[in-house]
Amino acid sequence: MYSVKKLILALLFLFPSHLFAYPPQSELFGLSESMTHIWVTFKDGVTGTGSGIVVKKNHVATNCHVLADSRGVNAVKYFKTYVPIAIYADWENDLCILKFDDLPLPPVNLGKSDNLNYEDKVFALTFPNDNPIPLPSYGHVKALYPFNGGNIIRTSASFTLGSSGGGLFDLDFNLIGITTFKSPGRRFGNFYCIPVEWVERLLLEEPQIDLVSKDRPFWSLPDEEKPFFMQIIMPMEKKKWQKMLDIAKRWTQADEDSADAWYYLGYAKAKMGSLDYAKLFLNQAYKLNDRHLESLVELYDISVTQSDANESQRILELIKVINPERANYIAKNS
Repeated sequence: MYSVKKLILALLFLFPSHLFAYPPQSELFGLSESMTHIWVTFKDGVTGTGSGIVVKKNHVATNCHVLADSRGVNAVKYFKTYVPIAIYADWENDLCILKFDDLPLPPVNLGKSDNLNYEDKVFALTFPNDNPIPLPSYGHVKALYPFNGGNIIRTSASFTLGSSGGGLFDLDFNLIGITTFKSPGRRFGNFYCIPVEWVERLLLEEPQIDLVSKDRPFWSLPDEEKPFFMQIIMPMEKKKWQKMLDIAKRWTQADEDSADAWYYLGYAKAKMGSLDYAKLFLNQAYKLNDRHLESLVELYDISVTQSDANESQRILELIKVINPERANYIAKNS
C-alpha cells in the first residue's frame, strides 16, 4: 500500500501547476485518497469506467449514466475492489450514490454551490481516459444556472471520457460539484457539474437495490425539453444566429433576471450586426451580474470594432478587476 501511495505522489509532480494561484499538485494527494475508480459491467461482458468520490463514510457519489442499466458496479482503489450493497439514485438529475459497508476511504468536505461567484477559481479531480490515478484540471466558474434546487456549474476546468462522477472543488478543497457532462461541439469549452447540494438531498431518500434506470438525465432529453442554457449552445456553435436569438428571447422572457440570458441575446445581436442593441443587452447582463466576464469581453470587442479607444480602456479596467490574467491576455492581443 505504501509503495502505491508513493507512486501516486510521484506521478502528481509530473503535471505542471497552473500559472494562477491554484493549490500545488502535492497538496492534492489527500483529496486523491477520497477518489475511487468506478467499474461497471454491461450485457455481453462490455465494461465501462467512471469516477467516484467519497461524500460520506461508506458512500461514493458518481453519475447515474456511468452505471445505468449495468449488470454490476464496483469501486476500485489501490487495485482492491469494493462491492456496494445499495444505491441511492436520482436518475433525472444524474446523481447516484453507492453505499458500502467496508470502504476504508475518508470522505471529502462538502461545500455549497450557493457560495460560488462567476470567475472563482476551481479545479476538477477525476480519472480521465481510465488513468490509474485521479488527475486535476484547473479553471474558473463561468456560469451558475439555477436548476432543480441547486446551481448547475459551468466551468472552464475541462474533463473528458472517464471523468463522469468526479469532483469539482473550490480552493479550500471543498467539494462543490460532480463533473457530469460537456456540451457537444468543438468551438466552446462548456463543462458542466451538478451541485453538491443534491448529494445531501439524495441521502435522505430510500435506496434501491438494482441498477435499473427510471428516467433519462435532464441533459440528454430532446433539445426542446432541455433547459435554456443547454438549448442555446448548438446554435451558437453552428453560428445560427437567428435561432440563437429566438432561444435567448424566450429565456429572457422566462427569467428576466438571468444575466446569462441577456448575454446570449446580446451576443447573437452582435453577430447579426446590430451593435447598438447588442450593447444594450450586454450592459444589462453586466448590470445583473457585475462578475459576468463574457459580457464585458463582448462589449470590449464591440468598442474595438467601433474604434472607441476610451470605451475600450474603460471596459478593460473592469475586466481586470474580475480576471487580471484575461485582461492582460486581451491587452497583449488587441
